[in-house]
Amino acid sequence: MVLYFIFTVFLSATLLFSVQPMVAKSLLPVFGGSSSVWTTCMLFYQTVLLLGYLYAHFVMKRVSRRVQLFGHIGMLVIALVAGYIFDSPSPPPSASTFPVPWLILQLALVSGLPFFMISSAGPLVQGWFARTGHTRSHDPYFLYAASNAGSFVGLLAYPFVIEPNLGLADQRSFWLAGFGLFILMSFGAILMTKKGSHEDPHAPSGEVLAPSGDVDSGPAEDRPIDWRRRLRWTFYAFVPSSMLLGVTSHLSMDIASFPLLWVLPLAVYLLTMIVAFAADSNRLVKSLRRPMVIAIIGATILVLASEAQAYAPIKALVAVQLLLLGVVGLMGHAMLSSDRPSASHLTEFYLIMSIGGALGGVFNGVVAPLIFETTLEYPIVLVCAVALLPWRKIGEIEDPKLKRQALMIRIGLPLLSLVYMQVMGRFSVSLVEWLGVSLVDQTIVLFAIIIFIPTVMIYLAWNDGIACMLVLAVPLSASIYDDLTDPDIHFRGRTFYGILSVVDEFFYDIEVNQKITYRTLMHGTTNHGVQFLNPELTHVPLGYYHVDGPCGMAIQALKEIRPDGARYGIVGLGSGAITAHARPQDSIKYFEIDPEVAHIAEDPQYFTYLSEAECPVSVDLGDGRLLLERERDAGEEKYDMVLIDAFSSDSIPVHLLTTEAIQLYYDRLTDGGIVLLHISNRHLDLQPLVFNLGVDHQSYVMMYEQDIDEIPEDMLGYWFPSVWMALTKSPQTAQAMLDAGMFQEGEARFEVRMWTDQYSNILSAFNR
Repeated sequence: MVLYFIFTVFLSATLLFSVQPMVAKSLLPVFGGSSSVWTTCMLFYQTVLLLGYLYAHFVMKRVSRRVQLFGHIGMLVIALVAGYIFDSPSPPPSASTFPVPWLILQLALVSGLPFFMISSAGPLVQGWFARTGHTRSHDPYFLYAASNAGSFVGLLAYPFVIEPNLGLADQRSFWLAGFGLFILMSFGAILMTKKGSHEDPHAPSGEVLAPSGDVDSGPAEDRPIDWRRRLRWTFYAFVPSSMLLGVTSHLSMDIASFPLLWVLPLAVYLLTMIVAFAADSNRLVKSLRRPMVIAIIGATILVLASEAQAYAPIKALVAVQLLLLGVVGLMGHAMLSSDRPSASHLTEFYLIMSIGGALGGVFNGVVAPLIFETTLEYPIVLVCAVALLPWRKIGEIEDPKLKRQALMIRIGLPLLSLVYMQVMGRFSVSLVEWLGVSLVDQTIVLFAIIIFIPTVMIYLAWNDGIACMLVLAVPLSASIYDDLTDPDIHFRGRTFYGILSVVDEFFYDIEVNQKITYRTLMHGTTNHGVQFLNPELTHVPLGYYHVDGPCGMAIQALKEIRPDGARYGIVGLGSGAITAHARPQDSIKYFEIDPEVAHIAEDPQYFTYLSEAECPVSVDLGDGRLLLERERDAGEEKYDMVLIDAFSSDSIPVHLLTTEAIQLYYDRLTDGGIVLLHISNRHLDLQPLVFNLGVDHQSYVMMYEQDIDEIPEDMLGYWFPSVWMALTKSPQTAQAMLDAGMFQEGEARFEVRMWTDQYSNILSAFNR
C-alpha cells in the first residue's frame, strides 16, 4: 500500500513540474522569447497551485468518500479532455507594454484546468493515505518528500531527456497519457480509504476523525494554530519563492531563456524542500544561520560592486546565485518543517505554504515590474532573508552585561553603519587622493572602504535577525540611492522585456584634443546602442554596427548590388544605429517588441538616428516573426535584406532561429536578397546551427567574426567586436559579400541538430 501511494504522489509531482517548462517553451515565440515569460508562468502556476491546495483542503474537510470517488475522478477526466482540446496557444495581436494578462489567459486555456486538478494531488493523496488505517497513516508527511522527489525528477528530465528527444506535440501526447494513468491511480487510492473516514461535520474542533491503528501526537507538539502562526508560515514560504524568481530572472535574462536555466533554480528550490522535510529541521535551522548570512554577504557584495559582474566568470556568478538560493531555501523550508502541525491540519498547512509561494510570485511577477524601475525586489528579498534569523528577546535577558551587548548589536550597529556610509560616501574619494596610491590601488582601497567594512558589520549582527536586517538595509539602500540619483543616467525604465537605461559616458580623444561624449542604451547588462553626442558625429554608426565591422560589410555588399536603393526589414531596434548606414534612396522598417525601446529610439532627446535619418524609416510594434508572417500573408512588398538582431542581453529568442523561421525570411526577400543574423553571444556558439540552417535552404553561408584585436585601440570604447552570419541564394550577392570582406563558411564547427518550431535544444549550442 505504501509503495502504491508513493508512486501515485511521485507521478503527480512529475507531471506537475514537467508541464511547466513544456507550456512555457510553447509560449516563448508568442512573446518574443522574453525571459519574463517564465516569471509570469511561475506566477500563474503558483497561483493555480494555491487554488489546487484550497480545493484539496475543501475536499478533505467537507466532501464524503463517495463524492470524492465519483466527483473528483469526474473532474480529473474533464481536465484530461480539456488538455486534449486546448493544445496550442493563440498569439496576441501585437506586443503590449505589460502583456502579463495576455500570457496568463493563454496559460489558463492551454494548461489551466489540468494543472489545477493535478496540483491538488499532493495534499489529497497524503490525506487519503491518512484515512487508510495503515500503521504509518498518522504521519503522512513522508509522502511530501516523495512528491518533491517526483517534482525534482520531472524538472531535470525535461531539459536533459524530454526536450532533446521529443518535439512539443509528442511531449504533450506523452504528458496527457501520464495524466490518464494518474487518474486510474487516484481512483485506486480513494478505494483504499476506509468508509466513513470523511470529516465529521459535528466535530467542534473541525478535526478529521482519527483512523484506526496506533496514533501519536504527530510530527511536533500540536500547538494552537492562530493567525500569528499562519503569518509565520506565509513568510517562511514567501522568502524562498521570491528568491527563486529573482535568481531565475537574472539567469534567464543574462544567459538564455530556455528550460535548463529555468529548472536549475527550481530544482535547487525543490531540493531544499526535500532536505528540509526529511532531515532534523530544528538542527538544520541552527546550523544554517551563519552560512546563510555569509551567502547573503556575498550577494550583497555583488549588488554593491555590480559593475564587476560584467567581468566575472559566468559559471562563478551562476554558482553564487544557486548557492544563495539553496541556503535561503533551506532556512525558510526548515523553519516551515520545524513548525509543521499534525496530520489533522495537513491540508491547511499546505494551503498556507502555497499562499506564501504565490505571494512571492505576485511580488516578483506583478508588483515589482509595475512599481520598480530596476530589480529592487532582489535586495528587498535579501533583507527579508536575514529576517528569517531568530529575533533575540532582549527584554528576557537577565544578565545586564549580555543585555547591553544585545542592545549594542540591535541599535548601535545599524546606527554605526548608517553614519559610516554617510561619511565614506562624502569623503572616500578625498581619502584615496590623500593616500596618493596608484589607479589600481585606488580601486582596491575604495572597494575596501565602501564594501568590506559594511559586510563585516553585517556578519557581526548574524545572531540577531532584527539587527542583521537593519545593518544589511543600510549599504543596500545607499547603493540603490546612488544609482537612482546618478546624473549620467537620463532614462531608466522597466518593462516586461527587461530593464532599460540611457547612460552618458565620455573619453578624451588625444588626436582631436577634445572630450568626446557618447550615449548608450543598456538592456540589462548588454549595450544595445551607442551614439556620439557631438553634433558633427551623430551620424556615425557605432557599437556592433560600425562601418568596418561585419554588419557594415554586409550592408556595403547590398549597396553594391542595389545601387538604386534597398529595402531593409530589421528585427530588433535598439537605438536605431543601423539607420546611419542608409542612403536617401533606401527605406527601413524596424520590428520591435518592446514599446519602451521604440519610445527611446524615436525621441531625439535620447538618440537621433531615427529623427535625422536620410531615408524613410518606420517602426512596427510586435514580435518580429509574427509581423513578418502577417506581411507575407498580406502580400506586402518584399525586402532586400532581412536583418535579425533581437537579442536581450545574451539570451536568444529560439523561434527566430528555426528552419521555419529561415524559410519565412526567404519568403520576405527579393531575388538576390540577404538574411543577416547577429549571433554574438558569450555562452552559445550558434555557427553550427546557422550553417546547417543555411545548407538546408540551399544557401551560400557567409560569416565574419571580428575579434577585439581587430579594433583600433582608440575605438574600443564605442566599437564592439561581434559575430555575424549571412545567408543568400544568389552567387552574385555571395561574391559581393566576399568582396566586402566576409568569408564563406565551408562546414559546421561541430554537429548539431537543426531547430524547428517543434524541436530545439540550446544545450547543443553551448560553447565547446
